[in-house]
Amino acid sequence: MQTNLPLYPDGLNKSLAALIETKVQQAEKLDVTALLQRVQAHVTEARQAAQDNPMVHVALAEAIEKSYITLHSTWESLPAHVQPWLKGAMLYFSEPEDDEPDFESPIGFEDDVEILNACLKMAKLEQFCLNPEDYD
Repeated sequence: MQTNLPLYPDGLNKSLAALIETKVQQAEKLDVTALLQRVQAHVTEARQAAQDNPMVHVALAEAIEKSYITLHSTWESLPAHVQPWLKGAMLYFSEPEDDEPDFESPIGFEDDVEILNACLKMAKLEQFCLNPEDYD
C-alpha cells in the first residue's frame, strides 16, 4: 500500500525530489525509532570514515542527527502530512550512497540538509533549518 502524499516539500531539484519520494515509499512501514537508530549508526560511520578521510563533514552530520533526535522527541505533535516525508528524509540520510556520497566529499551531507530543510519548512519548523556553512 502506498501512502497518498498530498503535499510535497518545496525547493528541491528534480533529482532530489525523485529520490526523497522513493525514500518516503521505502520508509512507509519502518518505525520512526528504528529510523533514528539508522541515523545514529550513520553518524557513527561518518566519525569512523573521518579517521581515514578528514574531508568527511562530521560536524554537519552530527547537526543533522541532533535535528532528527529533536524531531523524534516531538514526533506525535508533528503534522501528519509531514511525518512520511521526515521518515523518508531519515532513511535518505542514513544511506551513505545518495545524491552526494557522504563519506567522499566535504559537501557529502549538503544534499541531506537540503532534504531535511525542505521537510522542516513543510512542517513550518523553519527555526530548525540548518545552514551547512555554520558547521565549517
